[in-house]
Amino acid sequence: MKTGILSIGLLFTSNLAFAECKVALEERLKDDLNLTYQQFDQTYDAGFRLLEKSGCHAEAAILIKRFISHNNSKESSLTWHLAQMEGLAGDYQQAVFHAKKVLDPDEQVSASKMYWNDFVLGNIAFWNKDKEKLKQHIANIEKGQSFKPNQINLNYLNQLLKHFDLSYKQALSEA
Repeated sequence: MKTGILSIGLLFTSNLAFAECKVALEERLKDDLNLTYQQFDQTYDAGFRLLEKSGCHAEAAILIKRFISHNNSKESSLTWHLAQMEGLAGDYQQAVFHAKKVLDPDEQVSASKMYWNDFVLGNIAFWNKDKEKLKQHIANIEKGQSFKPNQINLNYLNQLLKHFDLSYKQALSEA
């Protein structure tokens, strides 16, 4: 009997959170589509980040898609954040689809110290549940640890590796 009551309680809580996320999305759609890219994507108390902070990852993904469409935005960070929100929402297929769009085809020939493609491909490896590829991309990024952004991305991917059997959302929340 206790299990049944607990299940009903969890279902109610889940439905309540879902409803709250839908309401929050509707509010954000009214206010955020006309923000600047900087306000929408690069500010931690505005745009999609408000939905992200509330755990409304699927709705944050919807908001980012609408922002991109509404503004004909070309910034790759928007597409990357879309992939992350889809991953956090558990939609790994869409996360992979959008993450592939932000790979830098010229990274090998550029003089950049950033191992961006390995970071993105490491996330894709996690979403595809390919532990060996994830380890390969971690090893590549380890070569560039003297560059601070690579250290941050390395810590992120190591968190995914450490919690490989969990969901993306759970793996990242274990930090």
